[in-house]
Formats: sequence, structure tokens, C-alpha cells
Amino acid sequence: MRVNAELLTQALDQVQAAIFEPSLWLPTIEAISRASGALGANIMEPAGRGAFGAALSTENLDGLLEGYIREEWYMRDFRAQLLPPLHREGVVLEKSYVSREQFDRHEYYKFMRKYGVGDSVLMNISSAKEELYFVLQNGLSEDSPPPDDVPHFHAIRTRLLTAMQLARHIDASKIMGMAAAFETSNIGCIFFNRKGLVTLTNPKADGLFTGDLRISRGEVRGSSANDTARFNRELKIAIQTPGQSTDALSPVRLSRPGRRPLVVRFERFGTHLADVFLHSCAVALIEDPDEDMRLKPETLMALFDLTPAEAKISLLVASGLSAVDIASQHGAGYETVRSHIRSIFQKTGTGRQSELSALFGKIHL
Repeated sequence: MRVNAELLTQALDQVQAAIFEPSLWLPTIEAISRASGALGANIMEPAGRGAFGAALSTENLDGLLEGYIREEWYMRDFRAQLLPPLHREGVVLEKSYVSREQFDRHEYYKFMRKYGVGDSVLMNISSAKEELYFVLQNGLSEDSPPPDDVPHFHAIRTRLLTAMQLARHIDASKIMGMAAAFETSNIGCIFFNRKGLVTLTNPKADGLFTGDLRISRGEVRGSSANDTARFNRELKIAIQTPGQSTDALSPVRLSRPGRRPLVVRFERFGTHLADVFLHSCAVALIEDPDEDMRLKPETLMALFDLTPAEAKISLLVASGLSAVDIASQHGAGYETVRSHIRSIFQKTGTGRQSELSALFGKIHL
């Protein structure tokens, strides 16, 4: 591996364009790889202690990364030992910290040799909120990068760090605009990054997530373990790279005591190859069915000759609550509530909860 300074300058000049056109990130990374004389390049992120995931890579490393996952090297990457010096120095030449004997005998490097990969250059491009590492993979038949190329690697690191900060700032502005638009439309929204952590909520969502429904440490918590599990299952599908899953996204219901469940629908957006540079990659849109019931008790009293108590109970029944729920949650006797419901059905010409709900849904007063 030997850097071509002229080609590298041209490749780094492409970074500016990629900030504003995310589809250019992959060709830009490929150009940096070629200019560096590398076999390929990839961006890695920690996925746990000693575990890593590939966030973005050049196509010629696809076979290597498939084997990396299949043989579970991502759970025991030998290069994890290089992170302390990488955090100190910003750029690390692997050959400076790994002995010849380790290269020859360690199982990890035997695995890498199967794909024609030798040593590597690692660059720390982490931000305050996210750990990321840019890796140039050297071909097995190529010489290790010489020390006098290290300034070039620092130049790559600096340019990528600056670009990522600017790209995230631009994307964050776009996300905030989307959140404001949803707020204007009276729609709650929660945005998520690639790791499934909350990046932004709008005031409407904040107002819906109270009590047992909450956001804690960047994660959404339902009122029950089952609700939380269903939410996280759909979120995981939403943040996956297209092609990784054939599962279709389905709405999720989040239960609320005494009220109809919230309905959550997930949407993915952005160019998946550039997700590593984005502020958010998915959004949960939240619908409150109770808001569909805008009728006032006074309107129902006038239309159907209901008593004040019947009008109040009729709205609760139409929203999906049972007689037992109404009695326990509103301090009324069960038989009293049943009596009111029978009267409500008679006065409105309905015979069941669904008919009452449909009737009220047609009233626009």
C-alpha cells in the first residue's frame, strides 16, 4: 500500500459533494481507497464489548464481510486491542502493534488471508455521540504502508471528521423541519438513529408519552413488556438496511390505562449507504384514536336526549371501553353503568359498541 498524493487530493475533494448528495459517499470512499493503494475500505462501529459491525464498505470487501459475519469474527475481532492507541493517536498502522508471529499464526489473520487481506490502517472518526472507525485494508501481496504516508492518513481522517459533522448538522436541520411539519399536522413523531435510539421527538409525541408510556435513555418503553417487545421488533425492521429483511412493517399498538391504545407506524427514509452519516434513519408516526372522538357530551345530549351521565359514558363506550373498565376507572357501580349503556343503545338506535362508535364517527358537529 502506497498513497498517491495527487489522486488522494482529488478523492478528498469529492467529500464536499457527498455531504450534500449522500449517494456519492460510496464512490467517494472507493476513490479514497484507490488513492491510498488499498485493497478496499470500510467503516466499522462497535456493537458491544469486542464486537463490531460494518456500517459502510467498498464492494470488493463484500466477500470478506460476509465471512466476517458468518464465522462470527465480528464478536471477537482481534483488532479490538488497537482501540486504546487509536483513541490516543487518531491513526494507527496495524503493523506497528501486531507482531510478525501474530500475523502468521493467529486464527484471525489466517481468516483474513483467505480473502487476500493483509494488514490495515485504522482511523478514529468518532464523534461525541458515536464511535466509528475508518479502515483501509491492505492487499496481502502489497507491502505495508510506510510511516511517511501517515500524514496522508491524518488528512483523510480530518476531512472525514469535518464532513461527518457537517452532514449530520444538515440532516438534523432537515429532521427538525419534518418534526415541525408533523406537529402542524397534529401528528406525534419519534425519530431514531441506526442503533434504534431516539434522536428527536416533537411536542405532540411528548404529550402522548406520559405515565407508563415513556422514553428512557433513548429507548421507547410501553406500559407492558409485550408492548415494548412488539415496538422494538418493528423498529429493528425499520432501521435495517434494505435487503437484510423481507419482513413488512406492521402497525404497533401501545396500550394506555383507561384509553384506547396509541397506534404507531414506522417509516424508513434516507439513502441506506449514507446512514452512517445521517442524524436519523427512521421515524415512528403516532396516532391517538381518542382524538378522532371530538364530540362533546352537550352535543350528544341535544341529539339523542341523553342525560349528562349517559353522554359521558357513551363517549367512553364508543372509544372501546367495556362496562367493567368504565365502572372501575370512574368510580361507578357496574350495574349502574350497564343500565346507562342499555339506555344509550335504546336512545341512539344501536345495539352494540361498534355500532355506537360508527354512529358517532358520522357526526361532525
